[in-house]
Amino acid sequence: MFSKTALCAGLCLCVTLPIWAETESAAEVAALPISTPALPAFIQRVWSESPAVQGARAALDAARARAAGADRPLHNPMLELDAEQTGVNTTSLGLSQTIDWSDKRGALVRIADQDVQAAEAQLREIRQHTAAETLGALADLSTAREMRALAQRSSQLMKAFFDTVQKRQAAGDIAALDVTLAQVAYSEALMEQAASESRLAEAEAALQAVTGLTAQSWPQLPENLVPVPQSADPALLDTLPELAVLRSRMEAAKGRIALARKQGKIDPTIGIRAGREESDELLGLSIGIPLFVRNNYREEVRAAAHDAAAAEQAWRDARRRAAARLNAALGRFNSTSHAWQVWRAGGRQAQREQMELLEQMWQAGELTATDFLIQAKQNIDTQATATMLLNEVWQSAIAWLAASGQIEPWLDSSPAQTRNSGE
Repeated sequence: MFSKTALCAGLCLCVTLPIWAETESAAEVAALPISTPALPAFIQRVWSESPAVQGARAALDAARARAAGADRPLHNPMLELDAEQTGVNTTSLGLSQTIDWSDKRGALVRIADQDVQAAEAQLREIRQHTAAETLGALADLSTAREMRALAQRSSQLMKAFFDTVQKRQAAGDIAALDVTLAQVAYSEALMEQAASESRLAEAEAALQAVTGLTAQSWPQLPENLVPVPQSADPALLDTLPELAVLRSRMEAAKGRIALARKQGKIDPTIGIRAGREESDELLGLSIGIPLFVRNNYREEVRAAAHDAAAAEQAWRDARRRAAARLNAALGRFNSTSHAWQVWRAGGRQAQREQMELLEQMWQAGELTATDFLIQAKQNIDTQATATMLLNEVWQSAIAWLAASGQIEPWLDSSPAQTRNSGE
């Protein structure tokens, strides 16, 4: 007859083996992972392969080219050749130049500089968004792998239990209903294992879609954690690239008001002409002044003012929403980190003790096979919940980094750290 002790030992080994094998102190828990060298290098490669990032970089180059062009003189000189043959032959050569009297060039330069700043912020925004998507996909892939490993251990457990119950039924120690229940549990475990394989394939496909890369082994998210911020510093909003984009567009819109006003001011044209009329020399000076009688550009000024007002309201609305998102991200980060800390501090140990108690009660004959199976499955479900909680911690950490504009500084400044098991 199959040994109860051996059965319980095998069950406990399968069920209580944690997904995170190392033991870590609760002081390390708090959810913002510190990056490793492989992760920043991987993100850099993702940026280099991203069409969105490359498109934003091209847009920045175009903005810089336009800024360089805006700093060029607004009007080119004009060369005029005049020849007239009547009773008196007249030939003259003239040169004229329109003068940027109201400094429209300066207004164009200021607008172009704001457009460059907006393009730079747009590039940072797209880089941050791409990095956040990549980190989130990596977290999902890691979770899918852990869930597959747990499903595999669960199916092994149910297979061992089913085999044991069959042997004990043959010996007359167990009812047929318990055998049926064990078979159903084993079938369910196999289905869950197949589903976990499918979810893992989906997670990897999602990561490939985000990064445009294929890899035999993807980088792992770091496991060392740092404390959650106590409060959301409003100054972090000033570092957000999406707000910088809108702020630059707002300043550019204000600059267009000044440009529209300058369009209604005269730019005189001064010309000089020299030539010959028969035997006489000719020398002339001309001044041309536009008359704003058909279009005084007042409507353009009004339109530019309304555009500037709209741009300012868009910036104010985005800042308000960003502040709410910042506080919400910190709240989510704090709550998930606290739940994870509670689990690591006591829940994981309680789970192990639960299995030890189940073993003792099974050996003492205080539990039927059905009761033991139900509670063992509950133990596995708890591990699955803990795995999903860890994913939520990662996702909330990524959301906090994105909401506070710290993804790139975090990747750049976080040194390599290795986990010290047993700390």
